[in-house]
Amino acid sequence: MKKLAILIAFIFILTVTSACGNTTPEQSNTSQALQSNKEQPQGQENKENDSLNIPPDNEKTTTTSHNSQQEAKPGNVETQPDHAALDIPTSDSLIRSPEGKNLSQVEWKPGAPDVTLPIRFGTTEAELVLGLDHPNGTKAVMIFPFTSVGWQLDLYGMDTEVFDEYGELQEGYKIQAALHDFDQDGISELIVTAGNSIIDLSIWVYSFTTVGDLQKINPIKQELSITGQSYIVLDGDEIIAPYGSQGLFDYYKYVDKVFMQPVY
Repeated sequence: MKKLAILIAFIFILTVTSACGNTTPEQSNTSQALQSNKEQPQGQENKENDSLNIPPDNEKTTTTSHNSQQEAKPGNVETQPDHAALDIPTSDSLIRSPEGKNLSQVEWKPGAPDVTLPIRFGTTEAELVLGLDHPNGTKAVMIFPFTSVGWQLDLYGMDTEVFDEYGELQEGYKIQAALHDFDQDGISELIVTAGNSIIDLSIWVYSFTTVGDLQKINPIKQELSITGQSYIVLDGDEIIAPYGSQGLFDYYKYVDKVFMQPVY
């Protein structure tokens, strides 16, 4: 009996020792994972946390695309397409800025092919064509491509010496044109000038009015018809035209769609 008791006690001790020494695989893995996180360098942990706050690439792309659409969206006021000034010497320019830079955007001289200046009056597209008329005279026609209609500009309604008896430009003369928004309403006015850059200059200014039928009603109205000496200056809502040989100037201010001569 004594031997049997000793054997039972030995078996019990062996069983308890074996149970205390074994660890389940789940417990071992969990301990290793917790220890690995605890020993991770601080910098690396912040880097991983920060990456959680970075928006996905598709969100960034969507935001950029939305901003681009907003920038490209046109406003309520139509803007005139940019037209580079003619590459001509300033001394040959009939239309200049207050700083003396050339503003003419198109030029035609007798003997040259027709020239065209694209224009957009608000939402209405047009073209100014300058050239030699047939069978004689000077062509200055406003064409509206989408209606196949053209209206001749009136260049002969004042006492001017830039044309001969046939309505053609005098020898050594040229005709130039430019767009300028005098009243800043988003629709440019058209300035046409003809002269020899020395002592003889004629100036016409035209505005555009929206009409119901371009084929029946001329939308182009002559707002100003004056003479000068060598060139004109466009300064905001004013036209400055030199005359005489003493450095004198005439001023014309565009007020409420009408050119007036202010007293300075």
